[in-house]
Amino acid sequence: MRVAYFTAGTVGAGHLVRGLAVGRALARAGFTGSYRAFGPPVPYPVVARLDYAPVPLVEAELRDPARAPASAIATALRDYAPDLLLVDLFWAPLRHVLPTLATDAWLLVRSCPRAWFTGPADTRWDATQYRRIVAIEPFRHPVLRETIDPIVICNPDELRSPSALRERLGVAPDRRLVVVAHAGLAGEVMELSGDADDETVVCDLFAEDALFPLAEWLAGADVVHCAAGYNAFWEAQWLGWAARTRFTPLRRTIDDQAWRATTCRGWTVRANGADTLARQIVAG
Repeated sequence: MRVAYFTAGTVGAGHLVRGLAVGRALARAGFTGSYRAFGPPVPYPVVARLDYAPVPLVEAELRDPARAPASAIATALRDYAPDLLLVDLFWAPLRHVLPTLATDAWLLVRSCPRAWFTGPADTRWDATQYRRIVAIEPFRHPVLRETIDPIVICNPDELRSPSALRERLGVAPDRRLVVVAHAGLAGEVMELSGDADDETVVCDLFAEDALFPLAEWLAGADVVHCAAGYNAFWEAQWLGWAARTRFTPLRRTIDDQAWRATTCRGWTVRANGADTLARQIVAG
């Protein structure tokens, strides 16, 4: 079996990480088929070390029913020939591509504007293109047919020891360690403040030596400062450091981080949604 993941997300690393989370969950579930993540080029140095296939997405081309089937992403997906295509939120780039692919398609949906499922005149939303439309956080929309727990890149038993982060960063055991975690837009890490009297370390995914995935290391932080993006927020809830995390909602066009930071705080996460998806895929 061949499984593909597609995203068109370019703002932050959340969409990329979600694809990697599914891949890791498939490995945990004993999946013996092939898995590949496709999406636009992203600016983080760590991507060169990951199993991610960057493909240029040209909006004008993908909105044209005549040209979209010959686009780079259509060609890449046809060459890979997946049996199942997981689409991360961005349905519009594939609206005129999916009819040319012989594949089952599931759409994964996090919080988004209610008008997201409309589309321009030449690229209208068509729910029939997807056998499953799955909410991946407690978000309600008329198109959503089912909900699973949030998708997180690792599980509690995969965390490094609490001392590992201090040892890696060279922080003494008696110092209060504050981590400023950032995987968003270049420069906006300045909006996430640390504490001047503590040992504050900035972990920015734009750094050449960035720890990745950072979630595996954060059990060793006394305080975490981060945005309220999907990954950072749900990692904190699932992995146990939400109570010591200071979330700063950042402005995004298609993601209401303030909604997540207020409405979803304290939400009980019962499972890693990535593992739920993986088990369903392996079970056929």
